[in-house]
Amino acid sequence: MTTITLTQTTPVEISTDVLVAYVDDNGPSVNTEQIQAAVTDLDPSTDAGSATTLPSCGTGAKKVVLVGTEISDTARNRRTSLDDGLELFGTGRHRHYAAIGVRGSKARRVALAGNYQTFDEVVQAGVGALIGAYEFTVYGKEEAQGLEELIIVAPESIDEKEAIQRIRALADAQITVMNLVNRAPNDLYPQTFAAFVDKAVSDLPITVEVWDEDRLHDERCGGILAVGAGSTHPPRLIKLTYTPTDAQRSISLVGKGITFDSGGLSLKPSNSMETMKSDMTGAATVLAATIAAAQLELPVGLTTYLALAENMPGGSAQRPSDVIMIRNGMSVEVLNTDAEGRLVLADALALAAETNTDAIVDVATLTGAQMVGLGARTAGVMGTEEVRDVIVSCANEVGEAMWPAPLPSYLRESLKSTVADIANKGTRWGGMLVAGVFLQEFVGDKPWAHLDIAGPSFNEEAAWGATNKGATGMSLLTLVEWIETLA
Repeated sequence: MTTITLTQTTPVEISTDVLVAYVDDNGPSVNTEQIQAAVTDLDPSTDAGSATTLPSCGTGAKKVVLVGTEISDTARNRRTSLDDGLELFGTGRHRHYAAIGVRGSKARRVALAGNYQTFDEVVQAGVGALIGAYEFTVYGKEEAQGLEELIIVAPESIDEKEAIQRIRALADAQITVMNLVNRAPNDLYPQTFAAFVDKAVSDLPITVEVWDEDRLHDERCGGILAVGAGSTHPPRLIKLTYTPTDAQRSISLVGKGITFDSGGLSLKPSNSMETMKSDMTGAATVLAATIAAAQLELPVGLTTYLALAENMPGGSAQRPSDVIMIRNGMSVEVLNTDAEGRLVLADALALAAETNTDAIVDVATLTGAQMVGLGARTAGVMGTEEVRDVIVSCANEVGEAMWPAPLPSYLRESLKSTVADIANKGTRWGGMLVAGVFLQEFVGDKPWAHLDIAGPSFNEEAAWGATNKGATGMSLLTLVEWIETLA
């Protein structure tokens, strides 16, 4: 475990492997004569997210990393918080900058000196450093060395114990998501996912129910059963309950947990399957958010549903044109077995809608159309405006790019079936929105939001900001921030 301390020591006096500081058009946030001379000679980029590595330069560090924080003219002119994919106007920018400064350094000891002024800025920087140092080495020959000590230069007014507790809870939760998503699909399937959940919450005030295929049949969860029918690993539904005694409100979280998505009989092209181990990111995210809420003792009741299945083309797999029954009594004509996420979510959403929950939020890597419409770095948020817009606001604050999207009623027409209440496939135009329109059939009158994180959940390109290559944990911090708004 990384040792974390807050200090008021002058940054250049800290003995460390790497000292992370900021640089903008006014100069660096830490200074010595050598740093000033290096800045004059090198003229390092001050663009937001850039990084320049210097030698010790008269500090107590072996290396000094200057992270640029200057927002581009385009971002200023358009009054947008997005610059190179970074959310720059909330406290989350400090998470991005810290991760950039730490990533790839292999440092055992890191000091952060980014002129942090508030509690949230300190926390975000701490989380960013831990995420930037993250490596997934479960299957490799070499173990990660890891970050042993993190020192954050912070105002004396910051409550050190509370800040460290929050840094650990948020970083550990995000790393939980990343560790689950990065696991191989022959290692993580519904049964092993359930075993992981039992172990992960064993010391927390969270109760766990695991529904096997027999219980799913008894509970009329036809969507989850149909999606998992082709696999040798039967489906599961995991229900987590966190009920603090001082809770005034309660909410439901729902996560799509397709541990591998081949597309079923509507088989994906082979290259499209290469990252489909990540199709359970939604379930991993709502699990981790629930754990973080319990660790932070947030006074909000949570009931969390993980809808787990492996979508495979076995002899018992569902077929295009099958009709299945969802928990709420609706029949669905399955026109495309690769539109399976909405089927497992339908059962879980219906279960949540039967309760006295104050709001439902689902998280899913649901559609390729999300990436077509919003790109690989921005999630789409749909649903009841009162929930959707607060979630987007929380995302802006913590530095996760999300965009509010509509659910036009005319799209429901494209989901009509001649043999069932609804089809699982509609028009290709606005496919992300079509999926949202499908899902809203199963939430009843409950306030609800749907997060489509298909692109941002798994980064196939080079690391950027606080986003690592591979699993990213994107949307975890937004969920926790939103839960706190309800406290």
